[in-house]
Amino acid sequence: MTIYQTITDRILAQLENGHAPWHRTWQTGLPASLSTGREYRGINILALSLSDYSSRFWLTFREALRLGGHVRKGEKATPVVYWKWRTQIELEAAKQKGERVARCIPFTSSVFNLDQIEGVERPKNDVLHHGHERLEIADQLLGVMPNKPEVSHGLGNQPAYHGDTDRVLLPHLSQFESADAYFATLFHELCHATGHQTRLDRFSREGGSRIEKYSFEELVAEIGAAFLCGFCGIRNPGIEQLQESYVAGWARVFQKNSRILLRAASAAQKAADYIRGKVPVETDGEPESALSERAAD
Repeated sequence: MTIYQTITDRILAQLENGHAPWHRTWQTGLPASLSTGREYRGINILALSLSDYSSRFWLTFREALRLGGHVRKGEKATPVVYWKWRTQIELEAAKQKGERVARCIPFTSSVFNLDQIEGVERPKNDVLHHGHERLEIADQLLGVMPNKPEVSHGLGNQPAYHGDTDRVLLPHLSQFESADAYFATLFHELCHATGHQTRLDRFSREGGSRIEKYSFEELVAEIGAAFLCGFCGIRNPGIEQLQESYVAGWARVFQKNSRILLRAASAAQKAADYIRGKVPVETDGEPESALSERAAD
């Protein structure tokens, strides 16, 4: 079984129970490594969100020992994906031999949530963005996003992004159940907008039928919005239970191709990074979610 299939199967199990990991109610912020402080990215955010722990921090078994703690007996590890990047010398050597090799090799590592570990002090920044701080950060994202689309509000508007006019349409804030619901919707539409040719040019790169393109783009926008909600500490309310047809549809897609979820998570990470004002990095089709992740022991 491949790494992609392992994580996809875990997410399929959640879908079959009527839940999607990218619809979780964020309370702690994005998952991060306690030893480096760096946020996990892409598919690993989804993989770690499948576990219902109160801490956002994760450690390997040996990292817990180095910090003077230990994993409690009986606790199970959660797999995450890392990529080992080949050096330019290795790539050139393979080319001279006439071999075609991937730029990076995926493999798994096992991590434990801080809730599963004894003897390691919980950092003060474990739970982020309490109170109005989360809304202030969410509001600032629209100002940080480069080359932003026009955002129009109107009483009769249905949330949508129109690529032909490069406009995001939203109802007024007062029409949403909460400010959190407003920002979750705004983030979804802004993620769509990152696909425009003047930004990440995602729309022209995706193949398949019109329905396949639409479905993939919706998944990218949903996951990207969830990443942004996690970054801000925004709750993504009202979408915890999925309709049976929705669950069945995604289940069929993921069962057919276990790499689709990885591709969508990677595209969603690029969209979230763009909105957060991060400079996109070209990876020649390799998983962008691997860029900040290296093997940890």
